[in-house]
Amino acid sequence: METVIVDCHKEVLPYWFKEYLRLELPLVEVRIDQHHDMNHESPALPAREGRQIPKYFSEIMPYILEYTKREINEANFTCPAFHYGIIGAVYHFNPRDEEIEAYGRVSGSEFIDSPKTKREAVSIGGKIRNRILWDKSLTKLRIRGGKSIPVSQKITMEEFRKDIEESSFPVVIGFDLDGIYGIGERKPTEEVLEKRLGRVERVLECVSSPAFACIARSQTPRRYVPREMVDGLQEAATSLIQTIYT
Repeated sequence: METVIVDCHKEVLPYWFKEYLRLELPLVEVRIDQHHDMNHESPALPAREGRQIPKYFSEIMPYILEYTKREINEANFTCPAFHYGIIGAVYHFNPRDEEIEAYGRVSGSEFIDSPKTKREAVSIGGKIRNRILWDKSLTKLRIRGGKSIPVSQKITMEEFRKDIEESSFPVVIGFDLDGIYGIGERKPTEEVLEKRLGRVERVLECVSSPAFACIARSQTPRRYVPREMVDGLQEAATSLIQTIYT
């Protein structure tokens, strides 16, 4: 299994598109992260103009790379993935907690209660821009940090395991290193880090054959992981993934 290392978590988006094109199936993401990354108000991609979805995505892949760099941020990159059918469900686990937050769930060969989006023209700087928003008429939203995000469903580890085991869709892993330790936390003891990694291990052991894993170092444009710890945390995360999947 390939493990991709990125800096900003949003840089995983082109890899999701490529995996969708390769498998021709929407993905389930298992997200290890201190943050939900479920904000919205993302710019829309260029109009499809009648092109079939695979051909459309293949043709605009260079644009998707630039879009990822310039148009979205580390908090709202998931919303367009739901909008374009690349992601069908996100299972978010913060290793400081025990429960998993599900944004949509997979049930065999279908997705249940996936967050719904809409495309809306808004005026920005005197110009009309198409933005992707969560559709509040179809998805229950809540305000968190001043932003509207979908209401998640809190599920147990056993419910998560059952969902993943019975899923017909490919699973990808997103591992933001701030999930283990983030800026602003009291310096953790080795015992705390081992406890969090142990919780991550229990989650990942529920995923038998992920399509790929992505580790985000989270150093730019804002730093979420202390510079002096990031290399060690990356090594710990990489080692854990290799131990489970080799």
